[in-house]
Amino acid sequence: MLIVEDQAVMRRILAEYVQSAYPDAAIMEAASGARALELCRSSSPRLVLMDVRLPDANGIELTAQIREMLPETEVVIVSQHAVEAYVERARAAGAFAYITKDKVYRELLPTIDRALGRRPSDRGHRNTQ
Repeated sequence: MLIVEDQAVMRRILAEYVQSAYPDAAIMEAASGARALELCRSSSPRLVLMDVRLPDANGIELTAQIREMLPETEVVIVSQHAVEAYVERARAAGAFAYITKDKVYRELLPTIDRALGRRPSDRGHRNTQ
């Protein structure tokens, strides 16, 4: 999995939360769009958690690039912005889901499960990158 988030504290929170549910998952982190693309090219993550606003990129546009480069990779937008236009643009870019940061603890893990085609009881199994 790849977490793309420019705020270090939020990146760490997301990484720790996901790691607690998927202890065997390899979790990579990127603070910029450029680094996210590098990691996607080199590692082909199965899942990307993507912020909308990055210092060097728009996360929705980056989602479209990643989906074109890696069609098997699912992208879940995790943003503080609850604007319907963003949700629509994210879907058009190929995002699997759009979750606002205030709903992370309620919606993120079930969304990851669905994106990976797993049941919650499957968490912790290998091959989650």
